[in-house]
Amino acid sequence: MPTRPISHQVTLDRGRKLVELRMSGIVGPEAAAWIAEEFRAAIRGLGDDVGDHLSLYDFSDVPVVPVATVEQLRATLTNPEVRKLWARKLAIVTSTALGRLQAQRVQEVRPDIGLFDTREAALEWLLS
Repeated sequence: MPTRPISHQVTLDRGRKLVELRMSGIVGPEAAAWIAEEFRAAIRGLGDDVGDHLSLYDFSDVPVVPVATVEQLRATLTNPEVRKLWARKLAIVTSTALGRLQAQRVQEVRPDIGLFDTREAALEWLLS
């Protein structure tokens, strides 16, 4: 099976206090680690709004995530230093049944995560 190239984009919408990560491809643990650092840097860019912000992980173009990457994300979310950067609300968009199961594994660490099939539904929930 051919490997899909990884691409990602981190955007910061200061007006809505929204930090968004869009990814595509199959992201291994090493790539996930440097993408996560970029995402956390964007969060820190909010200054005093850190903790009062919203986060959106759009994985709708990610067919599957290696188990090691899912476990790494779970471990990151339990790290006390990362916990300081937690969003007020976090939404994950995934378009596959397997992606949803993997997101539910992350939800075990942070039960308040919203899981959605579309970016539009996730944004509606985040901004409500």
